[in-house]
Amino acid sequence: MSALSRRDLLKTAGTGVVVAAGVAPGSARAADGGAELTVDVAVVGAGLTGLTAARELQRAGKTVHVIEADERVGGRIWTTSAPGGREPVNWGATFVGPSQDKVLALASELGVGTYKTWDTGKNVQDFAGKVQRYTGTVPPLDLLSLIEAQRVINLINSMARGIDPAAPWSSPRATGLDTVTCQTWIDANVLTGGARSLVRAAILAIFSCEPAEISPLHLLFYVKSAGSLEKLLNTTAGAQESQLVGGSQRLPEGLAARIGAGNLTLSSPVRKIVDTGSGVRVIAEHVTVNAKRVVVAVPPPMVPRIAFEPGLSALKDQLYQRMPMASVGKVIAIYRTPFWRAAGLTGQAVSDQGPVSNTFDLTGPGTSRGVLMGFVDGQRAREFWDLDQAERRRQVTVQFTRWFGAAAATPDDYLDLSWDAQPLHRGCPVAIPAPGALIGFGRALRRPEGRCHFASTETALVWSGYMDGAIRAGEAVAAEARAAL
Repeated sequence: MSALSRRDLLKTAGTGVVVAAGVAPGSARAADGGAELTVDVAVVGAGLTGLTAARELQRAGKTVHVIEADERVGGRIWTTSAPGGREPVNWGATFVGPSQDKVLALASELGVGTYKTWDTGKNVQDFAGKVQRYTGTVPPLDLLSLIEAQRVINLINSMARGIDPAAPWSSPRATGLDTVTCQTWIDANVLTGGARSLVRAAILAIFSCEPAEISPLHLLFYVKSAGSLEKLLNTTAGAQESQLVGGSQRLPEGLAARIGAGNLTLSSPVRKIVDTGSGVRVIAEHVTVNAKRVVVAVPPPMVPRIAFEPGLSALKDQLYQRMPMASVGKVIAIYRTPFWRAAGLTGQAVSDQGPVSNTFDLTGPGTSRGVLMGFVDGQRAREFWDLDQAERRRQVTVQFTRWFGAAAATPDDYLDLSWDAQPLHRGCPVAIPAPGALIGFGRALRRPEGRCHFASTETALVWSGYMDGAIRAGEAVAAEARAAL
């Protein structure tokens, strides 16, 4: 089958709330013919952060209107259906785990169940062209590399404990940790080849970027935000422990339903935010919203695509210039059965060979078919989507066959999607501060400017980069905006 376009994906999306531009009935008309509204707070972005902020403000008795450029809610949460309308396919955020209390509470409130990611059997490691199977969380490295890998994990966890997540740039040794890359740090501090391969693979799995594109300081912030490196990497007892029944997009859909369709406009990119001196005027394609405050809840690199009057401060603007999105996409292979389970495998693989860097079993309840998902990250992603769809499928099935056996060669369906190609995101899962960005510009990340407040999962102090962090960021920015009213 041909590669799915954005329009094709939207046609198969499992959304059930709002799928077209809509504004409150009876609204006034703006000069350009769009609706004109007046509320307490305008919210730009209908991802989990923006929707959470809007709901929290409504709970506090404030009027809100959410403006979203896309034709759907969810942002970096995006669920469609497999061909034939069967299995949900999560292209964006997928997993939830222990201590992610906010997202688990929201799922419970909305009646969205969870199920455990299949983690029974052996995992696959493919390093330096050697495929090995192993049980549990201890990889099949030589003894010296195992000892070294554990030493490095302990060192990273210990260093992370000294990080202030609200101001990592103020932490001891911050300058030295933010002016080198993780690759440089690995080369200088990790003593065996096997351990170096493992740490590189871990960074790619967590951030979807190359170790040469990120600083140790940001890695330590992430570890502190999650609690430990193991929590970030593990399936059972870690961030990948569970998935949401019916797909992750049920969460933003449920929030949108509670906020109310009349308080949400889709398919309406915000062009300009003007501080009028007495309030803010948010000018979008199909609606203009006058408000006392505005919450800008879009990925950091997307913020400068909005024209601000007056302009953003130099510090915030330059920070955004140094926070590109990571390069990532997903491949999905759907089989008649989850055959790897019968073969005693978890469906989880990690590799230092391209194109796929790691895989998970996404098979959910209510289906007899098996769903394997693979991440294509970093430089591999930038090269992979230069290929045509037939070659991409060939490379993936060759790789899956190498790991999981001959049955992996012939999926019933193959799908793939590049987040880099999505014009409203230009990458995923998170924005990555370049080395030097945190110590030089990081203090501008959460700082409001005038009547504008800024939030995304990147601004969360706990579980930054995850759905849980997105909710926490939304709650925090709602409290900040409410206090300023």
